[in-house]
Amino acid sequence: MSDDFDSLTVLLKLLMPSLSIEDQFELLSCLNAGQTEAVIAEAKQQGVSLPLYPMLLALEKTYDLMIPSKEKLYQAYLSTAAKNMVALHEAERLLSTLKEAGIAAAGLKGIYLLENVYGNIGARSMNDIDILVKKQDLAKSIQIMQTLGYQHTGYFSLLDHNTDTKHVPPMQKAGGHLLEVHWTLLEECEPFTIDVEALWARMVPAKIAGVETLALGVEDLILHLCLHLTYQHFLTLGLRGLLDIGLVLHQFADEINWSRLVETARSWGAEKVTTLTLKLVESQLEVPIPAEVFTSLLPAGIAPELLENARSLLFERGQTLANLTPDLVEMSASRNLITKVKIGLQRVFIPRLALARIYNLEPNSLKIHGFYWVRLVDLFRSYGSTILNLQQEDEATESARQKAQLSYSLHEWMSPRPEC
Repeated sequence: MSDDFDSLTVLLKLLMPSLSIEDQFELLSCLNAGQTEAVIAEAKQQGVSLPLYPMLLALEKTYDLMIPSKEKLYQAYLSTAAKNMVALHEAERLLSTLKEAGIAAAGLKGIYLLENVYGNIGARSMNDIDILVKKQDLAKSIQIMQTLGYQHTGYFSLLDHNTDTKHVPPMQKAGGHLLEVHWTLLEECEPFTIDVEALWARMVPAKIAGVETLALGVEDLILHLCLHLTYQHFLTLGLRGLLDIGLVLHQFADEINWSRLVETARSWGAEKVTTLTLKLVESQLEVPIPAEVFTSLLPAGIAPELLENARSLLFERGQTLANLTPDLVEMSASRNLITKVKIGLQRVFIPRLALARIYNLEPNSLKIHGFYWVRLVDLFRSYGSTILNLQQEDEATESARQKAQLSYSLHEWMSPRPEC
């Protein structure tokens, strides 16, 4: 391995879905112990040490390759596997009960990917269980969840104008995983137009947690993962989110109808998001994408600088942008005191329904007015130090602010119309 060794470059090569075990061994056998440790550390930083562990274990068994930090990797893998077993047990009961009640349900994101793409119970972590049901089945679905012991963690009513949310507030039972019951993939007021009826028409059979149920059609799955990583999460999911997409593209390569994917992306208004994400998958994990897909989606192409900015945001895991929200970036950029105060007040005095969801209150309750003061205190606790640092304009904070501004500019570029 040359002197210009870069742990991220090696890790990306190692995680290429098409790489054979022989090529994996050839790549790792060229590294010294320190370099291998650096690759493992990079994997942990990028959130992909879990899928890396079974790969390294197979190399150890086949080629007697030594694995640095093996015990730490094993413990993390074992812990994740145990948590996922609990999640799958919960999912089996949930999906079975919904099926018995005649309610169609589809597994989304991790609960589907774990078994159907990763195929290894400890190779991918899950924060919650995501399922999709039809909007007309929401009331009955919620009742079923409640009979199974799940309770809302926030206020929710089907009578409200719920266009600013895509799922029921997370539900949970004692000792269980968070459960998110979706009726659509994106908030209805987001700048994309997803035809949910067409989505259901393209559903495919799938087995999840031993239950014969449904999953998104492969093209819809790819588009959903692209939106989830690049638009909804501002690329902050890092390499793990990119690997999800790369593995789906590799596993279902012979089944993907690229013309349908392009047509659906256009109907959603997701041409830029899709093009950018697939370009990242192709360039970083070397997953082949037909050239005509890019020219059909975005004839003008993507500027190299924009693609590099997106790559930088994707992999810069050491710097968090969580406390640098769009309004704080706008506030820091303004020199006008009145503008700063206005932005601050807008952040405190949010609509009643939004406040009710945060603090699990009835929107028409008289005591909700007092929770604006609670929100002010909570915001100060969460963002007070960030605001002070922004005012001081120290080098580290300014660098983070510029990255946040870049992230939100990229987000705006992807939006086909103003967002909610």
